Amino acid sequence: MIYKLSNVADQRVIEETFGLRFKYPQLYRPQPLINGFEEANLSMVTMENNKEITFAIWGLMPQNFKEDWQQFQNHANTLNVPVQDLEQVAWMKESLRHRRCAIIVSGFYTHRLKNGNTTSYYLCRPDGKPFYLAGVYNVLEDGFQCSALITNKTNNFVAHYHDISHLAPIIIPKSDAKAWLDPKTKMADIKKMVMDPKEVQLKATPMPNQFFQKKGPLRQKGTVEGIGNASV
Repeated sequence: MIYKLSNVADQRVIEETFGLRFKYPQLYRPQPLINGFEEANLSMVTMENNKEITFAIWGLMPQNFKEDWQQFQNHANTLNVPVQDLEQVAWMKESLRHRRCAIIVSGFYTHRLKNGNTTSYYLCRPDGKPFYLAGVYNVLEDGFQCSALITNKTNNFVAHYHDISHLAPIIIPKSDAKAWLDPKTKMADIKKMVMDPKEVQLKATPMPNQFFQKKGPLRQKGTVEGIGNASV
């Protein structure tokens, strides 16, 4: 499972990379660390509105859910949703069919056990540009959107840097995003995208433990070594 993401690309870079505009551009801020255990927002493109970038709370809740995020997450951690759950849990299965999304990140953090300690890594594209992760979303009773990463077994590259879990996010190449978000795409093709995802080249950068401290010095300016604003 992955509970920490990053999106350090500036607004212009994101819009130029994907050819889309933010619906609420004034709300976007680059974030070197998006911690799923704290209520956080993700930038994403949805099936309902695939022409704009919108925002969603990270953590999937049932469609038209009335209670708050914290209360639901205390009962069920839905920051990540394994592919198998999308097939077996009724309300999640419905989300996969009708409410898929492409979540925008510049990278995500992985963790590996070594000599009785954990070491952390930042995985991103070699060029530093943002990319899409496969997700599903629902709309709460108050109109806010909530979302989850879809996860599957780690590939060989990710597994080398992430062994505290065998699950990792699924990258949706930009060339496949249109089909992923198209309600007319056959479910057999959707399932193939998540069960047998295309390999996307990534690079791994070691991260110091201080980076993950809530007010660590390495996070004050929004960048750390190896994590900077991408440029087109």
